[in-house]
Amino acid sequence: MKIIRTFLGKVLLCTAALHLAFAAGGTVLLAGCTPGSDAPETTKPTDKPSKPEDGQGGYLFAHMTNANYGSLFYSISRDGLSWETLNGGKVIVDSYFGHPDICEGPDVFGKADRRWYMIGVVRGSSTESLVLWHTTDLVVWKNKVLDGEKFVVDHLGVYNEIPFVGAPKMFYDEDSHQFIITWHAGEYYRKMQEAKTDEERDMYGRKNWETMKTCYILTEDFVNFTRPKRLFAAQDGGDLAPIYFTGADSDISLIDVIIRKFNGKYYAIIKDERWEDKAPKTHKSIRIASSDNLLGPYSNPGPSVSPNWREAPIIIRTPEGKFRLYYENYGEHVYEMREALAIQGAPWKDATSFYPPKDGRHGCIIHVDEETYRNIEKSYK
Repeated sequence: MKIIRTFLGKVLLCTAALHLAFAAGGTVLLAGCTPGSDAPETTKPTDKPSKPEDGQGGYLFAHMTNANYGSLFYSISRDGLSWETLNGGKVIVDSYFGHPDICEGPDVFGKADRRWYMIGVVRGSSTESLVLWHTTDLVVWKNKVLDGEKFVVDHLGVYNEIPFVGAPKMFYDEDSHQFIITWHAGEYYRKMQEAKTDEERDMYGRKNWETMKTCYILTEDFVNFTRPKRLFAAQDGGDLAPIYFTGADSDISLIDVIIRKFNGKYYAIIKDERWEDKAPKTHKSIRIASSDNLLGPYSNPGPSVSPNWREAPIIIRTPEGKFRLYYENYGEHVYEMREALAIQGAPWKDATSFYPPKDGRHGCIIHVDEETYRNIEKSYK
């Protein structure tokens, strides 16, 4: 199946296969959308070596590329601004497939103090087939197959897209000693798969993106899992509890949600997946909601903190206390970045000197100490 983008008027993107299409053999091809008037053109980046600041560690950007969507690549940076792609631009782990999102937490296998984890999927699978990848050094990765049945969400009135299962993200909550895994699923995926014509497939595809809900599951050990539930819905309201956001956001469609905690508060960094006709100002943009509790209730999402037609958000806090928000301009296949002095209540300003990885797409950024940084650099130079 090929990604189809059609335009009505200036730039109405009306195909639902905006993000993903499957080609023969499970290879994934992702084509960019053409930005409209609210998505200015950008120049493709080229790798620029990062400034040496030895002793302070640095940042690892685990990402995919447009040519190898779903594969794992590494780029590093001392300052989070200038990035260098490692391993000669080649894939880091041949057998990994998914949307890279690395989470640090306690070692559930009992062999080290800490461990890094990420969720992958099985290439070409026809069912929910998830894989836990884990490492103690970010160089040697091991994997464990998870019970895919635990991630089925039919009871929530939504259906997982296969094989990617809604791009799972993960966060370890120190307070509850649990990992939360979040992913998105829509109401019309089955209808889209059963469609008999391209026109019907496009119609159900768009409806699917317009009805995306955020699902979550909790675990302490990646063996025992809670039953999937809807995030941003009353936790005691039953499987089909509606989203509790109010006003213009009562019908919001959400994807690419990541949960992070700063200064005792939880933040949900989200993509508003609605089209312009439903959300004239915030469509296809990054927004932020907050809560005092991991599972909410979360505030209504704030105003857009990115231009429209952006997704795959990443947020970090620098040693100086600044917040940096990275997001993918998926029309241009490039990451962009803004900075602010606070997550909410302060202006987000475009970075003036940002050199992202060439062709870097959908990923995550984590800070690592000096020993880990040097080991990654040495292993993949």
